Amino acid sequence: MSTDFKLTPHADHLHVELAADYEIRASGVTELFLAVSDVGARQGQRRVLVEGTVARREMGAMDSFGIGSLAGSMLTGYSIACCFYGYQPDQQTQFFKDVAQNRGVRIQFFGERDAAVRWLGLGSHP
Repeated sequence: MSTDFKLTPHADHLHVELAADYEIRASGVTELFLAVSDVGARQGQRRVLVEGTVARREMGAMDSFGIGSLAGSMLTGYSIACCFYGYQPDQQTQFFKDVAQNRGVRIQFFGERDAAVRWLGLGSHP
């Protein structure tokens, strides 16, 4: 399992492509958020599309709280669309989303790219 990702800045958003065997872990998500915060600040961009297939999630409720709080401390005002193919959001996903949103981060989970792009207000993107 991997926590690798590729972050590419575009004129109207940041695109994060997850490794094929991506595993959601607190340490990996922290690294991803740090990269998004750094590049977003330099590029003046606060819209983010995270895209890929999640092979596994290795996080408990306290991890979700911690990561949601971290998002609020570094990504306030960001809109993050998580397009995870084959991923079924559950109660823990909702808990993370609620924690982040209560701290000023708009975040939503999608199973298809077009819906995620629309939600971010990006128009059409390849």
